Amino acid sequence: SSGRSFCLVGCCELGRAPLGGMTIPSADGGGSDGSKYHIYLYGKFSDPSFHKMRVAAEWLTKDFRNVECTVEGFFETQYEQQLRYIVGKYGSSFNQCRPSAPIVWAETDDSILFFLNEDRFIQWAYKRFNYEDNTRLVFYKRIGNKTFSSMKATTGRSYCALSLQVGAEAKETMHIELFDEECPLLAKNFLDLMAKESFNGHLVHRVKAGSWLQAGDLVDGSGLHSEAAQGGFLRDETFQIRHDRPGLIGMANHGKDTNGSQFYISLRELPFLDGRWVIIGRVISGMRAVLKINKMAVKNERPIEDVKIFVEPEFTCVGALQAAAEDKT
Repeated sequence: SSGRSFCLVGCCELGRAPLGGMTIPSADGGGSDGSKYHIYLYGKFSDPSFHKMRVAAEWLTKDFRNVECTVEGFFETQYEQQLRYIVGKYGSSFNQCRPSAPIVWAETDDSILFFLNEDRFIQWAYKRFNYEDNTRLVFYKRIGNKTFSSMKATTGRSYCALSLQVGAEAKETMHIELFDEECPLLAKNFLDLMAKESFNGHLVHRVKAGSWLQAGDLVDGSGLHSEAAQGGFLRDETFQIRHDRPGLIGMANHGKDTNGSQFYISLRELPFLDGRWVIIGRVISGMRAVLKINKMAVKNERPIEDVKIFVEPEFTCVGALQAAAEDKT
């Protein structure tokens, strides 16, 4: 037992276990008291609240020698996965966390200070370090939008978006990041498939409850057809990426080097597909739409109510890696 207390800004005993991210060492300036604080902040790239607290944490680290911080931003789906890991690790008051908000806490030698929300953290920073921030929220919104766009641009990867529609309900959009560097041919094939007229409105033909959704039969939605955008089949480019989490996009096949138009979205770890089906990307936001379909009634793994897929072309962005490959051809 470490003897450290846990409190909402008292008591379970938790040992120090820093998570990954950018750690900023403390400055040489003086501190507000004798306690040493390590602030941990995780959130979404696009979230203005995350950036407001990031600025605060970095300022405190710069001005006080007894403060350091670890800050890490994520796309939406990856943040939700990280949040589940943190809540599972720490439990207690961390169970109050919600995916819609960043998570922030501070650790000292003998306690963990969990902050329920942005206001609690800023109030603590003011009380302990006399920190104030009167910046308008719109400024942090602009930072969030710029950071989100910048992160997509710096990866060199391609991005796109698909909408899922259940019956006559409103469409729900999910955003996808394609792994151009690992599987350029299959990533390009996916973008080319999206450009086909038959892609819009085609059916999700299989829901393997708790495992994956499957679509991409552009002929009749029966699940019996799968052909690459330019005809025939494509080879298995790589099995380096493992089925180790929900939200992965892969190409469904019926044997070695038979990748066509059918694809799937994982709902959990699927290790038995490693070395068999190629992962070509991941969902970076809108995973809730996929989880909703997972709960639908099915017959022989086929949704009883039609689920259609549509392209949202305004979000398609061919990455630098894909563009460079096309220039060489």
